[in-house]
Amino acid sequence: MILKNTDDKIISNKYEQSGIKAEKDMCFYLQRAYQTEDNIYVINDLRLKMEDDYAQIDHLIIHRFGFIIVESKSVTTKVCVNKYGEWKRIYNDKESGMPSPIQQAKRQADFLKKYLMQKDSSEIYRDNLVNKYLSTSIEKFGYDVLVAISDSGIIEREDIELDEICKADTITERVNNIIDRYTKQFSKILSINIPNQFHQDSLKKLSDLLVSEHCPFAKSKEAVKKEVKIVKEETPVVPTVKTINKGSCKKCKSTNVQIAYGKYGYYYKCQDCNGNSNISLSCRKSSCKPRLTKEKEKFYKVCKDCNTKELFFVNDLPK
Repeated sequence: MILKNTDDKIISNKYEQSGIKAEKDMCFYLQRAYQTEDNIYVINDLRLKMEDDYAQIDHLIIHRFGFIIVESKSVTTKVCVNKYGEWKRIYNDKESGMPSPIQQAKRQADFLKKYLMQKDSSEIYRDNLVNKYLSTSIEKFGYDVLVAISDSGIIEREDIELDEICKADTITERVNNIIDRYTKQFSKILSINIPNQFHQDSLKKLSDLLVSEHCPFAKSKEAVKKEVKIVKEETPVVPTVKTINKGSCKKCKSTNVQIAYGKYGYYYKCQDCNGNSNISLSCRKSSCKPRLTKEKEKFYKVCKDCNTKELFFVNDLPK
């Protein structure tokens, strides 16, 4: 299931344009493979903050046994990796060194692990029946990394095996292999190395939490002014619609509510009586199971059965 696509970005040069294209190509492959999967959640272009530090994750895949970070690299010619794990790029017959994207992805994985360890695990990380009787915590789940090179690029390895590197069009095969490996380990009940496994509800709560805590890059004042100017010139003025859904408090009937996130998911928080109310979602068919996703202050109703995404509610910005 795809929870978030890449953010819109301001392109300042051809290298950034190539990088964004590589990310979008990867989004396409991931959507084709996992759009209808219930036990695999994909978050593209995720940026998290911890104290004064940030981590930018190109593609995060959350599955029953942990996390897979995919780093997209735009390579239209050739990259070489030697036995020491050192990388170089070859372009127009010229060689230049480059940082290891594998190590970059591993640093992101370490950041994610520390980030999640700071969260309350009492409800979000509820495990299955087996793990309830084992000593388990979020850092004991799988944290795997993959590096995806552009389909047109060439990977040259100097007599070494690097399972983390592959072409973009084979990334979903690598992801499936990782998940299959954990599944086989988990099936060996008598093994002392039984991996942890997320409960289905925990998997969704964790994924929604990460999407809600995404910190997009702040745009410069010049970029914002430019966008506003374009909107004024090209877009006719229309009345602003605050929401398409009138949420209300079940306790005091007030419509002065905001959507908040708790241990059981999203709910209405009354701004008048401070009461909590559940959110009911319906769709075109009674068999549909729509869910909410958050993008900044906007909440969308997403139904994978109908393949729809509709604006559901907009929280008032804090004054």
